[in-house]
Amino acid sequence: MTVPVATTAAPSRAELAERLDRVRARMRSADVDVYVSFDPVNIYYLTNFANYVHERPFLLVIPLDGLPVMVAPLLETSHVRARAGCDLAYATYAEFPAPAGANWFDVFRTLIPTEARVGVESAMPIGIFERTPGTKVVVDVIEEARLVKTPYEIARNVHACQIVTAGHEKLLQLCRPGVPEAVIYGGVTQFMMAMVFRDIPTANIMVTNAKAAVWPPSISFDPHRIPSLGMPMENGGPHVSIVTAQVDGYGVELERTFFLGYVPEWAAAPFAAMLEARATAYAMARPGAILAEIDRAVRAVIARHGYGDCILHRTGHGFGITGHEGPYVALGDERALQEGMLISIEPGIYVAGRGGFRHSDTVLITADGCVSLTQAPETLEALTIA
Repeated sequence: MTVPVATTAAPSRAELAERLDRVRARMRSADVDVYVSFDPVNIYYLTNFANYVHERPFLLVIPLDGLPVMVAPLLETSHVRARAGCDLAYATYAEFPAPAGANWFDVFRTLIPTEARVGVESAMPIGIFERTPGTKVVVDVIEEARLVKTPYEIARNVHACQIVTAGHEKLLQLCRPGVPEAVIYGGVTQFMMAMVFRDIPTANIMVTNAKAAVWPPSISFDPHRIPSLGMPMENGGPHVSIVTAQVDGYGVELERTFFLGYVPEWAAAPFAAMLEARATAYAMARPGAILAEIDRAVRAVIARHGYGDCILHRTGHGFGITGHEGPYVALGDERALQEGMLISIEPGIYVAGRGGFRHSDTVLITADGCVSLTQAPETLEALTIA
C-alpha cells in the first residue's frame, strides 16, 4: 500500500472549520447547547493555539452556532491571537487571583445561560467543573472527533514519521557496546530537532519535542523504567529502542528490539513469538475490526508460545496531535477501527531479569487494511549489529 504524501503546512482555516463542524455534530448528538474545553490538547486541535496549564486557566466555550469564545488572561490574549488559526471571540480576565467580580470564573459564567445543557470533558478539573453554569453533561466530544484523521492530519503525521524513521537510523549507527545513553539521547534528539526546524522553521516549541533512548538488556524487561544517562550499552541483547517525536503538534513513534554483536541463544524464541504476534495484529488491522479482539488474538499468540505471563501492556494505542491517545488496541476498547485512524502496533514480551522484546510502528488504517508510516529493520538478522 502506498504511504500518503507528507506536508509541513500549517492547518488552514478550512481544516480547523471542518474540525469544529465535527465537534458540533457530536454536540448535537449528545443534546448539549454549549461545550467547554479545558484540555490544552483539545484546544490546540480546534484552534492551533497551544497553552501551558497553570493557575491562569484557558477555557474554550463552544456554542452550537457562532464563534467559539476563548477565556484567557490579559497576559496571554495577544499570544492566542498570534497563534490561533481560526476566528475566535475573546473573554479576557485581568489576573489570578483577582478581586471579587474580576476573576476568571466571574467572566466565564457570564458566557453560559443557567438553563443550558453544557458538555464538559471527563478530565475537567473539579474547580472548573463546579464553577460551570447550567446542567453539566460529561461527554468527550472533541476526543471522539479526533479519532479519525483528516487527510491533512495524516499528511502531517507522515512527515513526523519521516523524522523518527531518520532518527532511528541514526540511533542504530550510534549504538555500540559501552556507548553511554547520553550519547544516544543527545545525538539522536538533536539530529531530529534539527530536521524539524529545517522543515518547519516556524514550528511551535510548545508542541514540538523529540526523544530517543535505548533500554539495554539489564533493564529492557521493565519497559517504563527510565534509563540513566550514564548507563552503557551492552554486548548481546535484547536492547529496545524508543524514538518518539511531536513535530509541530503531530505525534508518532518507532521502536525496535535489537542485539549488539550476537544474539543470546535463549532470545531467539521470544523474538520470533513477538514477530508472530505483531504479524497477527497487522493482518487484523482493517476497518471494522474490533480493537479488543485484536488485542485478544495477539495475547493468544504470545501465550501459545509460553510467554503469557510476560505480557505487561496492550497491543497498541492511537496517535494524532499527541503520541498517546485513543483509540486503544486493548481488551477494554470495544470500538471498531475506521479508515483514517492512526495506531501503534507494539505487542511486547518481557522476560523478567533477562530482557524485553517489542517493535512499534505508527500505522495508518486504510480502506482495505493498514500501512506502516514508519520504517526500520524488522528481522533478527537485520537487527543484529556487528
